[in-house]
Amino acid sequence: MFSIENQISGKTFPINKDETILDAAISHGINFPYGCQKGFCGQCKATILEGEVYYEDEVPNGITEQEIADGMALLCQCNVKSDVKLTVSEIDSVDDIELKTMPCRVEKISHLSGDVVKLLLKIPGSESLQYLAGQYIDLAHPDFEPRAFSIANAPVNSSTIELHIRVIEGGKFTNYISNDLEKKSLLKIEGPKGSFYFIEDSDKPAILVAGGTGFAPIKSIIEHMIETNSDREAFIYWGVRDEPDLYMSLPEEWSKEYDNIHFVPVLSEPNENWKGRTGFVHDSVLEDFEDLIDYEVYACGPPVMVEAVANTFIGKGMKKDNFYSDAFEFAFEQ
Repeated sequence: MFSIENQISGKTFPINKDETILDAAISHGINFPYGCQKGFCGQCKATILEGEVYYEDEVPNGITEQEIADGMALLCQCNVKSDVKLTVSEIDSVDDIELKTMPCRVEKISHLSGDVVKLLLKIPGSESLQYLAGQYIDLAHPDFEPRAFSIANAPVNSSTIELHIRVIEGGKFTNYISNDLEKKSLLKIEGPKGSFYFIEDSDKPAILVAGGTGFAPIKSIIEHMIETNSDREAFIYWGVRDEPDLYMSLPEEWSKEYDNIHFVPVLSEPNENWKGRTGFVHDSVLEDFEDLIDYEVYACGPPVMVEAVANTFIGKGMKKDNFYSDAFEFAFEQ
């Protein structure tokens, strides 16, 4: 095993012999820029200062022989023969990520509950979508207005996009997706979008509050933590109406497998057999924590829930700068 050091950021991470530099960076939560991940676009070029890199096959189209002679490398395609020091400007914010519009093909449609559909979209082989855990995309079909949906999978395999779509009564697009959309159908996505994303450089424990399909970006964040071997404490609170609305068992599985991940489901309209927490999801958090001054809070769900989280958590010491919400903006109560 060798190591990669970016001399611009000072970050160092290990790399296996069979990994490309970009794959190793992604698996360790290092946000190097990239585009297609196939060696065509050239967006992941970096300057090699020390060490030896090589390409398993022929030199990819995204880099010229002159650029190689000048010490540059295409990180999505090159492997290493030694420790490597390089320079590349890492992505520090959503402003550094390219907004793309691209076609996609429906790979799988499955119903997670009575009104939630999981949609898996495959991006063409020459493309990939770089995004941060928590962001969303706009999904478009020529017969409907585009709709925004949070990305539910971690940004590791960015050629596949997972969406959790609640079927809205009277909603033409969501009902079409649930009832009529077929496998291999072509759609279009635009993204990534949104200033809601996981803050990786922080060591604060995270409280993640989800309402309904607001679980989707939380899933992306937790899976990203797992992929990057993060040991930060994560407390997941998922609020729904009744037990069938907890449409995935993953949070319970995470809490059993990882010591730093904790899960509390909260039902607002439970049946008589429910033995767990009830009421509003934000109230359960307030019951469990004496103060929130040292925590980051990520809230995803209906505007009324997000607003309640923000305004009540402030009273428990949460700093406004440590509060992150998905697509909704509102003013804190004074």
